[in-house]
Amino acid sequence: MKIRAVLLMLVPVVILYLYSFLAPMALVGRLAFYSSDYVKSEFVGFRNFADAFRDKYFVKSFENSFWFILLIVPFKLALSYSVASFLTGFSKKIQSVGRFLLYVPSLTSGLIMTLIWAWFLRRDGLINQFLILAGLPAVPWLALSWTARFSVAMIIIASGIGMAVIIFCASMLSVPKELHDAALVDGASEKQYKRNILLPIMVPTILLVVLLQIVGVMTMWETIYVLTGTGGPGGSTASPVYDVFQTAFRFGKQSYAAAKGIILMFVIAGILLVKRQIEKFVT
Repeated sequence: MKIRAVLLMLVPVVILYLYSFLAPMALVGRLAFYSSDYVKSEFVGFRNFADAFRDKYFVKSFENSFWFILLIVPFKLALSYSVASFLTGFSKKIQSVGRFLLYVPSLTSGLIMTLIWAWFLRRDGLINQFLILAGLPAVPWLALSWTARFSVAMIIIASGIGMAVIIFCASMLSVPKELHDAALVDGASEKQYKRNILLPIMVPTILLVVLLQIVGVMTMWETIYVLTGTGGPGGSTASPVYDVFQTAFRFGKQSYAAAKGIILMFVIAGILLVKRQIEKFVT
């Protein structure tokens, strides 16, 4: 009787899962093997996938993601871990307030954040005005590849570290307090405890946060869309998801975009497998 009740309660969840995930995935998978022009569909096999691998802008989007990962992930990881480690030394009330204040920027719409930064980064914007006052030349932030990448990275970093801090705090607080007390009794300093005992315990959580940050970098699009409009200059700021978005909605090639989306899905799945192998090796 209990099993029947459990299965009955699972029915709405299963239906929602099938309707919102598996069904769309199946449709996208089918679409990737066709060439559609809104009037008729023609089966083309793996041609869309082959074209995607030859698409220099799609390949460049993964190169962009690599540079964005180097610009964003280490900084956000180190900052969020340090802040979480600092917060856990205070009372629960102060921890709660700190986590809330750090998470508030994440609640702000990415569109609004990007619009504000777009105003800052204009040729006559606030940042260039400060540079001119300091006797330095104005920088064309969005006209050069590396300055445009740096500008996007700066906005993503400024959007907040709240979620990562919450994850780290939860993991740190789950470590038994007796372990900390035993380390201090054995003569370890607070710094030695955090470096030699807490840090190895936190490795799985660190890998999880790194994975979430990498996936976030590869799937960002609204910042790029508002800031550059086309992923420019020369496609130097386009992420894989933004390239898929442009292919589908700007150029009207839904089948081609579906193939690109599936390739991206397998790349992310590959990153997840690498993360799991590293986790097995270090734990």
